[in-house]
Amino acid sequence: MNEQHCLQKIRNLGVRLQELELVTLEPGKSYTATALNFLFADYGIPRPAGTPLDHTLRTLGEAIVANRNVRFSRLDPDSVIDFFCRFYRVH
Repeated sequence: MNEQHCLQKIRNLGVRLQELELVTLEPGKSYTATALNFLFADYGIPRPAGTPLDHTLRTLGEAIVANRNVRFSRLDPDSVIDFFCRFYRVH
């Protein structure tokens, strides 16, 4: 999945999180940033600053593996996005 498509899916996730009233979009913040901030806060880990999207998603993947009963030792960025989209039922 290319970076633009990843960003679109994360944005859609942010919209869904707002629909579920799990987040409130702050002025000047995007749905994408809001979704990523929520996910990092939900896992209790700091969001890496100034890193590429790929690294950011790999960090979330490590948190998923560490905190959930998954059968994989690591998740690639596409799998991380798919995991959260399925979990929050984003289409």
